Amino acid sequence: MAKIHFFRINWMLPVLTILVFLTQTIYSAPLSSYLVSSFTPPDADSNLPFNHITINNITGDVYIGARERLYQLNSDLTLKHTVDTGLCPPDENDIINTNNNRLLVVAPSPEDKLITCGGCDGFCETRSLTNISHEVVRYDQSSEQFVVTTTDAPIVGAVLLGADYQSDGVGTADDGLYLFTGISDTGASNPFVSKRGLDNLHIRQAVALPKQSAPQNIFKHLIPYMENLYYFMSRGNNQKSAYLGRLCRNSLDEQFASYTEIQLQCGSHNEIQSGHIGAAGSQLADSFSLESTDDLLYAVFGSDISSALCIYKMSDVEQSFDDAAKGCSRTGDNRGKQNNYLQDSSCNTVSSLKYQLSSNTA
Repeated sequence: MAKIHFFRINWMLPVLTILVFLTQTIYSAPLSSYLVSSFTPPDADSNLPFNHITINNITGDVYIGARERLYQLNSDLTLKHTVDTGLCPPDENDIINTNNNRLLVVAPSPEDKLITCGGCDGFCETRSLTNISHEVVRYDQSSEQFVVTTTDAPIVGAVLLGADYQSDGVGTADDGLYLFTGISDTGASNPFVSKRGLDNLHIRQAVALPKQSAPQNIFKHLIPYMENLYYFMSRGNNQKSAYLGRLCRNSLDEQFASYTEIQLQCGSHNEIQSGHIGAAGSQLADSFSLESTDDLLYAVFGSDISSALCIYKMSDVEQSFDDAAKGCSRTGDNRGKQNNYLQDSSCNTVSSLKYQLSSNTA
């Protein structure tokens, strides 16, 4: 017997809390029983760790970013192409950075390219989705336009439709594809959350970094859902608090004033790992008196000794975000001109960016 935890919102605080515990039988089997196919790198350095994986939803091709390697597989996990990205040269202090892939995302049609970021210097490249060894183009970036760093700080990203932001606040929703990223605390050279154009990866809009005295933020996952993006984060020196950030991808303000956070709770499991948003399905819906088409947020948490899967109604999650935003909204002439978001269940105001947006971001 095992417990399935179903969560509802405590409407008085921007925190998701447990109200219902249901117990039912969970059937399990060894993981090997569910194995359909697998992939083991054929080269001599097959023990090189994988960093990222992404899928082309049109062709089913799978792309893997590893240390010193990029792999392209078909939907059956058969190897199609390999790129050896090599070792990093030593720097002026004879320190060799590990050549790791830090960000790997598919830019769908009309772009039809794979964006890879990281390597030895933090720059990004684009590659053909058909053959990752072809049509390699390196982004020409200034030092202020790094998307990633060469540190081990986790990064999440996705290429999605967004509004074409202009400096005068005028734009058109769903005007083009943009790269949305979340970068864990790495210093003032990178934004916390940003949106970048695919032509040059210059920052178009961004959420300023939290205060330097704030607990460390570690991004774990990013999910697009309807018009919003959801950022899963662990916060604190020991990553003991879980937060969910929400951003409207069609916001037309420079500092993304739509960005809001709520805290997630999962009993004694507070280290967020990953998440998924999807329909409840018939069996789960029957268990919780839901409609089978109701969307749920499934989140995986960990602790020092165990893991847990917690389930939240998306309607409750969105209502909690709305309540949090109303509680932190500004009035008068400053409304919408300063970024307000939640941290540790309190309102924080960011009056200015801690980095400079490029003059040609409009």
